[in-house]
Amino acid sequence: MSDSPNDDDVIDRAMTEEIADAGVAGPSAPVTEEGEVEHSGLPIRTPQYGGLHWLGRVLVFAIPLGYLLIRVFGVTGIAGDGWSNSGLGLLADALIIAIAVMGVNLITGYTGQLSIGHAAFFAIGAFTALILTQGKVSTPFFGEENLWDPGWTLPVAGVVCFVVGCLVGLPALRLSGIYLALTTLVFVEAVRSILKYEEFAGVTGGATGIKGDKYTPPEYVFDFFGIKLPTGLDGRGDLNQWMIYLSLGLLLLIMLMVSGLIRSRIGRAMVATRDNELAAEVMGVNLAVIKTVAFGLSGAITGVAGALFGLKLGLAEADIPLFGLFGAITFLVAMVVGGAAQIWGPMVGAVFYVFVNELARSVGENPSESIFSFAFDEGTKLDGLGGVIFGILLILFARFAPFGAVGTFRIIRSKLVQVIPKPPAGSLAARAMAAEDD
Repeated sequence: MSDSPNDDDVIDRAMTEEIADAGVAGPSAPVTEEGEVEHSGLPIRTPQYGGLHWLGRVLVFAIPLGYLLIRVFGVTGIAGDGWSNSGLGLLADALIIAIAVMGVNLITGYTGQLSIGHAAFFAIGAFTALILTQGKVSTPFFGEENLWDPGWTLPVAGVVCFVVGCLVGLPALRLSGIYLALTTLVFVEAVRSILKYEEFAGVTGGATGIKGDKYTPPEYVFDFFGIKLPTGLDGRGDLNQWMIYLSLGLLLLIMLMVSGLIRSRIGRAMVATRDNELAAEVMGVNLAVIKTVAFGLSGAITGVAGALFGLKLGLAEADIPLFGLFGAITFLVAMVVGGAAQIWGPMVGAVFYVFVNELARSVGENPSESIFSFAFDEGTKLDGLGGVIFGILLILFARFAPFGAVGTFRIIRSKLVQVIPKPPAGSLAARAMAAEDD
């Protein structure tokens, strides 16, 4: 074989030289000692997965997460006293909503299909969990006396919602934008009507819904081959704490799975579909398969969140606000606040929505103890003031952070620190760096 450079090497070398001449770090531009000496000031350049990069990740993610867990455990003297039971309940709700928003983000943020129907998947997941734990349907090969263990209802809810999501995704093949949004809105109302239909009352409970037994934390996290890991939780009083552990673990797992999916061929096809459907189809993307699978996966994720919500609440009724239009708007608002097409966006957006909304509501219930105390007498209560305050905060947020909290943070970070990705494995720059290491 000839040692002369092929066309790819020539193109790779030309791109590397152009990037170096322009003074811009790109995928083919390796970090060199000369570059580090010549560059000074901001932004600080650091190689991907280098020491500074990992330090930034620890500061941004590990420390807030550690603080959160310390507050949940109630370790006094480190981060203050533990939260009250109501505070733990709000945090559990935020994490459950974050999982639901992960599903909305997958279909709307990454695939570009505007859906306001994921509240229906949330409701289906909740009803699936309660139906199985209450033995409303016959499952002779699963569960003793048709009564399922609550933990096993989560994957079942995901599978059911995946199938329903694929069916709902079929109209997305010919609809987009506001027309698809209206179609999914009709889907939400249709699901609520079916759940309240008296002919199905033996399974769904009809208009009164299903009021299940109070879910209690398990005694052991796992119990296999004599190896037992106790939860250390005692009864219904520790349910919020257990739901935080369970929801947080599932949320991190789903975030990892979605992150891997987006980096895969399917994920790139989803993003290409969002950016330009015609161009994606020309490049060989099967739009029908991608849209249908995206709807199914997003529905499955939201369904798992709904199952968690139903188990935490201990009941499932079609008239619960999160199962209708209010829930659809809640998920979209949380996605936009956190940042669409951002892996960490759903968690940030859900936490912001739940806690800021609760703070605004408390101001409306007792404005005399807020910053508006100078204008109100003690004991004054203004219904609706909390909603007005929260709406104003959302408007201000949209004005000054149009890319969401995570997107805005990335923009600010890029002005301070520039993470230079490693060159592709087969590129000229990568081979040159490997030769230097040898």
